[in-house]
Amino acid sequence: MTPEVPGPVTVERVLSLSDVAGRAWDDVADPQDLFQSRAWLRALERTGEAPVMYLIARRPGHCRVLGALPLYDSLPSRGDYLYWPELHFQDLLRAASPAGGRLGLLAGSRAGFGTRLVLDPTLTGPARAMVLRALRDAAGAVAAERGLPYTFFLFLDAAAWRDLAPVTGDGGRHRLAGVAQTELELPGTCFADYLATLPRNTRTSVRRETGRFAEVCAAETVPLREAVPAIAPMIGNVRARHGMAYSVDAVTGRLSAYASALGDTAALAVLCKVRGRVVGAGVLCRWHDRLYVTDFGRVDDEGPDPFVYFNAAIYEPIRHAYAMGLSKVVTGAGAELGKARRGSAVLPLVHVAWPATGEPGDDRAGAAPAESRRKHWRDLRAAHPRYFHPVWDELL
Repeated sequence: MTPEVPGPVTVERVLSLSDVAGRAWDDVADPQDLFQSRAWLRALERTGEAPVMYLIARRPGHCRVLGALPLYDSLPSRGDYLYWPELHFQDLLRAASPAGGRLGLLAGSRAGFGTRLVLDPTLTGPARAMVLRALRDAAGAVAAERGLPYTFFLFLDAAAWRDLAPVTGDGGRHRLAGVAQTELELPGTCFADYLATLPRNTRTSVRRETGRFAEVCAAETVPLREAVPAIAPMIGNVRARHGMAYSVDAVTGRLSAYASALGDTAALAVLCKVRGRVVGAGVLCRWHDRLYVTDFGRVDDEGPDPFVYFNAAIYEPIRHAYAMGLSKVVTGAGAELGKARRGSAVLPLVHVAWPATGEPGDDRAGAAPAESRRKHWRDLRAAHPRYFHPVWDELL
């Protein structure tokens, strides 16, 4: 039985998960977070995209892991600038004016989905805070050694922020992300049950979108590994149109990591074909009872669009999830209202900055950007209240 307060906590720096027993990590990694699972992190290690280190919290002399933090050196030059902390805290960047334009390392995950915590689930109350405080101080020490003033979490889910808030301290900063996560709890046992839960007008739209798609396109689900060369440029096209200049190499690396971590039965691509030609694709990753829709791509030829996006990124994944007996489709961040209209709940994501020194900063720094984000989401929720999960009440 784990005691309520674990006593002294030590934090070890580990360079590879091969130095942590598999069961020790799996016992504390949240089963709902693919992107801090041992399978995913080991895949990143194989592809050269691994964290620079892992911070492992234990009781002195004990092997059981109480909590852990993967730490990444996330640079925009790597081609995945969405996970560049400085992008989300430009006010701190202007205030600090650090050498080289760097503010800090990234903790947790670099995935853009709701980040959870690697924390012993049997710990409660003061024990959780003690472990997280030890990890915070250890992360600050690593950042300070590198001449960086902060450690960051990006895209935290509300439960993780609830745990971190008491240990963020006066010098810390937090704000809502500019995007929110969308998740669909699958009702019933089949696509018809999903349709039946939608408002009548939406149900009519979905039937029109799936019907038009079926007239023009054929959908084929294949192992992601086989599809990477064909779909990586399409995904790059879509991201570029949304202002995210990802290289094809960066997209290829990420898709290859999915395939390596999950294998051919759980890392899949939905290929949308017109007369045998692939015109669009969605990437599906199954983890426990959840199906992640991680990417969407389409050809950039200005051809007719028979609702390829909605089918590749929403409807075909829903059909696949039902077929696999899963309970939830994680439809990701961005395009929140379109996904919510089609049944997904909108969930908040939070960015956090921990100061390396633990010293209080100017309380006014970051206040305006944080309030601007809150106002954006308050206004959007007021206009569309039924789309937003009740957990927003804690943050607005």
